[in-house]
Amino acid sequence: MKNKGWLLDLLLLFLLAVAAYVSSFRGTWQFDDFRCIVSNSHLRNLTEVWPFSPGRFLVFLTFWANYRFCALDTFWYHFVNLAFHILNGFLFYYFLLLLQEAAGKTEERRFSAFLCAALFLVHPVQTQAVTYIVQRLELMCFMFIMAHLIFLLLALKKKIFLLPAALALIAGLFSKENMAVAPLVAILGCFVFAQIDLKNFLKEKKKYILAAAAVFILLCLLVLRFAGVWKGTSFDFSPLARLYEDTPDLWDYFATQFKVWTIYLRLCFWPFGLRLEYDVPLEGFSSPWVILAILFWLALAVSAWSLRKREPFFAFGLGFFALALAPAATIIPNGLYEHRLYSALPGILIAVVFTFFAKKNVYNAALLIVVILLFTYATFQRNFYWSDAELIWRDNLRYSPENFRVNANVGEALLNKERYEAALPYLKKAIELRPRTVEAHYNLACCLAGMGDLKGAKEELLAAKKLKTRLPEVRALVDAALKEIDGALKSAEQ
Repeated sequence: MKNKGWLLDLLLLFLLAVAAYVSSFRGTWQFDDFRCIVSNSHLRNLTEVWPFSPGRFLVFLTFWANYRFCALDTFWYHFVNLAFHILNGFLFYYFLLLLQEAAGKTEERRFSAFLCAALFLVHPVQTQAVTYIVQRLELMCFMFIMAHLIFLLLALKKKIFLLPAALALIAGLFSKENMAVAPLVAILGCFVFAQIDLKNFLKEKKKYILAAAAVFILLCLLVLRFAGVWKGTSFDFSPLARLYEDTPDLWDYFATQFKVWTIYLRLCFWPFGLRLEYDVPLEGFSSPWVILAILFWLALAVSAWSLRKREPFFAFGLGFFALALAPAATIIPNGLYEHRLYSALPGILIAVVFTFFAKKNVYNAALLIVVILLFTYATFQRNFYWSDAELIWRDNLRYSPENFRVNANVGEALLNKERYEAALPYLKKAIELRPRTVEAHYNLACCLAGMGDLKGAKEELLAAKKLKTRLPEVRALVDAALKEIDGALKSAEQ
């Protein structure tokens, strides 16, 4: 770092990130933002932040600070999110400089590090994590992952850095549970770059490994306890399942994830056609597509491991990608969402840039500069869709016209704008696609009531009342609406 050229690199990274996300400041509240921030009374008082979400306390502490100083002005929430994103780009850049030094790379190190960090900052698939305010969870988790790995690399020279590495790990675990992969990434780096023999390592360091593993597992269990999933853990707590009563079969869900991983990989290389909802039908292990996906990932894993001595960055990058993606795309039903790639994308960038574009020459530089500028523009444009719920869901409608959630959400966005006639066909379509959903009938009732059709609204509410829901607040809304409609009908008869 004696060469001050790194200061120019950081300035360029900053300017690229601002150019890509300057359009995000007009973004409004979306989806879980309302439950976690706008309607969350716990953020009004500092003493209530911990009881609301102990397992993600540090992130919600920043939301409390945002609310304390700027109430619900979304500009400043987006400002803080972008600040975290830029900081993460800087940390990723510095991590790559240290990693190359530790790996014995003596030639120019800034070139590859800058390209990876630039692509990380402006990649369009990162938009959801940065612009969707509540996904500050992903931003802060990755920040602590980078801090943990950086301090471990610094500890190779001075053991005193082991303490901040441990503190970063603990802080990350109280930001998002995905932080648990950070030590695994560090272990992967040891085996790939230090070429440690696994058998000898386990034999010589058995006591230290067992002690470290015990402490790490204890920390993870402690976080899970605070997160509220310690006793009676079930797999129906995802937003997808809770809201629409469609928890999938776990075995089929797990099999389908091999296809989902290929979609995530495609988004890393071709981040166009982005959307909120991806149509990925469940398939079992007997499906030809699932079998092909499994064979593809096995071949990739074997290739990476066999090439680890000749191409260590390729092996480490793919391992980084797999470990970072695993918590959100294996067995727990969570859906396919782009923000899951925020911490995983750096692995693909490391694998590709260091393997194919590490040499500093005019051809590599020209090609990647074009890609960086193209991604910057695509991210700038993508942020406009996040400025309005109707825009983001209508954009999704182009790709999934027969998707229940997409139609339901387009209708709800129009309903919130009191554009009842425009909302009506989408709400009816949603019920046609999934007739046993309480929320869809309730929204259609609100739409009909807004159009003056009180009898039609009552019929929809009665239909909703017959259906089961796991959410008591939804049942309360239906009962309250029925009471109000009955009162309005009696007044009209008199």
